Amino acid sequence: MPVSLSDLLPEDGIKALRKYVENLTKSVDLFAKSLKLLNEVRIGDARSLLAEVVKKRNEANQERLKLIEIIENSRLEPSVKEDILHFVKRLDAIGDHVKEAARELTIMPYLEIPHPIREGLNKLADKVVLAVSHIAEAVDHLINGEHEKSLELVNRVLEIEEEADRIDVENRGRLIEFSEAIKPCTLAILIHDFNRDLENAADACAETADYMHILITTWLQIEMIV
Repeated sequence: MPVSLSDLLPEDGIKALRKYVENLTKSVDLFAKSLKLLNEVRIGDARSLLAEVVKKRNEANQERLKLIEIIENSRLEPSVKEDILHFVKRLDAIGDHVKEAARELTIMPYLEIPHPIREGLNKLADKVVLAVSHIAEAVDHLINGEHEKSLELVNRVLEIEEEADRIDVENRGRLIEFSEAIKPCTLAILIHDFNRDLENAADACAETADYMHILITTWLQIEMIV
């Protein structure tokens, strides 16, 4: 008989997971808003939000440690526990890469980037935001035992990651195409690092989706004995 994630984890574990995912989505939303403000030439406002992203992610460390402690102290079968812990770690990786991207934006003269490259970076950031929103919704369905709905979103995240890969390659190609217009040359390094941070965030979303798929198809579709 299928079970929900809330059947496996204790109530305080579910609360901790919800809080952690909420922190992640809030961080990503703040990051997206800061990028929009930069494109609107509202530099001061953007930097304030970028600082909030870093602050949010630092606060999430304590939430993550609490969640991991609850999972480790649960009476779950070791293999199930390991997969849930890997799932949480991949969620954390998404936040880490977004935090790094926020730090890059803080020091990068974003408006000096050639428009075609900036447009590509914006597209890649949009894919990360969309993937994270799908993951957050899929987690909610996972908790409620709505496996089919969760799997639909998981599969969509994997599709988004493929789209992000394509944009990543295009962005790196534009770095070469517009290399003479990028001054100083160190700006090209910052652009590359920022693009890599976004791509890594998209990859972490796909890895999170993979572990959610494992949880649903391997553990939550059968009755667990704990």
